[in-house]
Amino acid sequence: MLILAVAGIIIAWMYYGNINKSVDPRVKQARLMYARYNTYAADSEYEMVLSLLDSIEKVYVTIPHYRNSYEMGVIHNNRASVFLTLALSDTARQELRQSYFALAEKHLLQGIDYYNGWMAFYRPQSEEEIRAVVEKDFSSDSILVNHDNLSAIIQSRVQEIQMALVETPRRLSVSYTNMGIIRRHDNQLEEAYEYYAKALELWEENHAAKNNLNILFGKPPEKQSVFRKLFPPERNGAE
Repeated sequence: MLILAVAGIIIAWMYYGNINKSVDPRVKQARLMYARYNTYAADSEYEMVLSLLDSIEKVYVTIPHYRNSYEMGVIHNNRASVFLTLALSDTARQELRQSYFALAEKHLLQGIDYYNGWMAFYRPQSEEEIRAVVEKDFSSDSILVNHDNLSAIIQSRVQEIQMALVETPRRLSVSYTNMGIIRRHDNQLEEAYEYYAKALELWEENHAAKNNLNILFGKPPEKQSVFRKLFPPERNGAE
């Protein structure tokens, strides 16, 4: 279970390694910070991960366009993964374990709210409607209004939103899987089952949700081929 939680951290924001001129300059600092993210997570430097997420969040909340964006959901989901990993650690004391579970749940629920709210707003819109929203938001900011590359920045953001509309159900699936893990450890097995089922409704190839369901019913975990680990279905590299 610990491995699954850590994996949930490491998959975050892979595509932000390629910072280019079309990226919104207001969030470029946050995206550059993510270059250190996977290193900290892989080395189990969780205090550094949490500090980095705080710094990244401070960038996004200063910009109205991003305050309720899927990026905020990712930040909370990643915080939750850290606390869930700590809760599932063999070295965690009982009183700390319960505190970590509570913090993980708090951030999972906040992340789910961000994801669902963002999806409800953008999913019904066409590409042109999305572009109109981005143009209005970006053109009203004094930092961007006279930017030489404004049209490319707007186009880049439209593409990010369209990609995120495809990827966010998978992110939600990860969040629901982690909620199921918390409920199972609280011995709330019916709720755990409901969360795992919801996770698989959103992403049927969610291997973690499948294995947690197997654990719930006393079955052995499924083996996943090396190929499927490296190239999981329905993944577009947009965490």
